[in-house]
Amino acid sequence: MRTPMPFAKRRAIQGFTMVELILVLVVFGILSAIALPRFSDRVDFDARGFFDQTQNMIRYAQKTAIAQRRPVWVQLSQADGVICLTYVQVNVNCQSDAGAPVLVPGEQIWYRRAVPADVNFGVTTFFSFNALGQPNPNTAKELTLFQNGTIAVGTIRVEAETGYVH
Repeated sequence: MRTPMPFAKRRAIQGFTMVELILVLVVFGILSAIALPRFSDRVDFDARGFFDQTQNMIRYAQKTAIAQRRPVWVQLSQADGVICLTYVQVNVNCQSDAGAPVLVPGEQIWYRRAVPADVNFGVTTFFSFNALGQPNPNTAKELTLFQNGTIAVGTIRVEAETGYVH
């Protein structure tokens, strides 16, 4: 005759209870309702990523001007949605590098970026950094990026005299 199994062993063999299964389904449902919309809408992510790229491009322009002891131009076109770096001032819409493009390190292509969908610059502007890293003209610059034309993603500030980009 078999001896009865203790309750703990019987429970382990039987599996999960219905309450435990329903609780897991409810937790997954709540998590998917909160998390899935975050992954499907990339506009915020792309806008912030392009803001950071633009800020780093402007910093790179200043550092290149100092390292090579020559002017580096930063040109932003609101209408065309591009930013580019050159050694001479070219047309504001960055359509032609005029034979003097600043190259992306390691890639050897023109440092020119287009804005993602639903993102734009607040203004069309151009300025240069001199060999000391100062902006020319020597005034503070503020460049704002917008998402959907109204929501400010962030403002990049270039300080006068020092050229500090933040």
